[in-house]
Amino acid sequence: MTVNRPALVREGSDDAFRSVVHGLLAFTARLEAVRQGLGGLTDLSGPQYTILISIAHLSRAGDVSVSTVASHLHYSGAFVTAEVGRLAKKGLVEKAPNPSDGRRVNLTITHAGTERLNRMAETQAQVNDTLFAALGASDFDRLRVLLPGLIAGGDNALALLDYETQRREIAS
Repeated sequence: MTVNRPALVREGSDDAFRSVVHGLLAFTARLEAVRQGLGGLTDLSGPQYTILISIAHLSRAGDVSVSTVASHLHYSGAFVTAEVGRLAKKGLVEKAPNPSDGRRVNLTITHAGTERLNRMAETQAQVNDTLFAALGASDFDRLRVLLPGLIAGGDNALALLDYETQRREIAS
């Protein structure tokens, strides 16, 4: 058995759980390939594309900082800082000091960045509609509710693996 939680066991077996994990891995691989493909169509890497579109969407609610993007995407601040630097060099993002806190930087999408995203909007919509075609409205709403818990569980599982790795290194 690869799980102990009764909610994950069916008829004394972990077969259903393994099937779900393998399905999630297959979907994740396709999701990543789609992101890379959308990025490629905009001459960006997948992560750069994700960061660019996230800055555009997050800016609708107010100022966007590196930490805002990092938190939204569950990336490290250092990674976002490096990728934003690359996007700025391409003229797609502008960085400006935050007027109320000089240690922070506000991020905005340039006109060129907006145009690049706008050119991709129709293709992105078609790809996303196709990618998530299996979901009805209630499925989508349920997935939105489940995702934060799955992400937190992933963070906790990684922390547990890190602890086990350190424990075994100390023991050996």
